Amino acid sequence: MIARTLISTVLLLAMAGAHAAMYKWTDEQGNTQFGQFPPAGVEAEQMKPPPPPATAPKGTSLQDRVKALDAQQSVEKENALIEKQEQEKAAQIKQNCESARENAKLLERGGNRVYQMPDGSYKRFNPEEIQKRVEDAKKYIKENCS
Repeated sequence: MIARTLISTVLLLAMAGAHAAMYKWTDEQGNTQFGQFPPAGVEAEQMKPPPPPATAPKGTSLQDRVKALDAQQSVEKENALIEKQEQEKAAQIKQNCESARENAKLLERGGNRVYQMPDGSYKRFNPEEIQKRVEDAKKYIKENCS
């Protein structure tokens, strides 16, 4: 495994140093020729590489562009998470509003009813307690439900 990694590294380093140079020369018939390997005994001029394409922003390397893309994806991911949390919060508020409306209706009906408390116990409310709970439910609905 180490030998394979070492060989791969050496080959990559060797390829990094080797770039294809282009040469320009004139043959015996006076025609201009271009190639990577000029014929022996012919005076050849090494060509400069062409400028980068106009579409590539100047001064930005591939690594900079990858970093910018990663940052953009991170922002989009964060925005999606925030949107999901807002949707969950809105769904919870909607459910709470429905419960508050239902509780207010049940309490306003009155009668001699037994109500289950959040801890699981049961209780009968007196008229003052019922009125207070109805007011609390209506206040919650007014403040949080549209």
